[in-house]
Amino acid sequence: MAGTNHDGALRAWLDEAASVVRTVDSAAVGRAVRLLSEVRVRSGVIYTAGNGGSATTASHLALDLQKAGGARAACLSDNVGLITAWGNDASFDRVFAEQLETLGTDRDGLVVISVSGSSPNIIALLEVARRKEIAAVGLLGQGGGRAAALVDVAVTVSSGDYGWVESAHVVLHHILTYALRDQVVGMPRQVTRAANR
Repeated sequence: MAGTNHDGALRAWLDEAASVVRTVDSAAVGRAVRLLSEVRVRSGVIYTAGNGGSATTASHLALDLQKAGGARAACLSDNVGLITAWGNDASFDRVFAEQLETLGTDRDGLVVISVSGSSPNIIALLEVARRKEIAAVGLLGQGGGRAAALVDVAVTVSSGDYGWVESAHVVLHHILTYALRDQVVGMPRQVTRAANR
């Protein structure tokens, strides 16, 4: 049968994907859920951001946090006009930071998604978040990079392969959304329901 010779390679890739996801510290995921739950309860906005493939994950996460997770959420990677305006008038390093400078308050939260954890625009964004006392979660890879020291909770995928790290970040974004939806970690469900009325 055509394709049968590829079954071994496909199984190996599936096994590798599963092993990469298993490197994630579940306690760190729990801390991230609690942080985002607290933002939702105080009616803050959860901002998300990332570059490249991580930008699309950040956009998807904001969508799911709002639709399924019952949170106020917005992606800083989505507004092409603002990104190109800040990139042109300031620098690409400031495309996310300037948005959070204008929009963010200490009631809000932030999720950055970055394989390297060291992209200059992500670091600049996290520096603004820290100064404005905006709680931050990092979905990171490759040891976390510079971002690991700037976030309140680092959820790190231990792999040097960009593709597997990005895939694991998608799994984690769904776990965060499901946990907020079902409130399986942290704050009582009745508190969350009251906050979302």
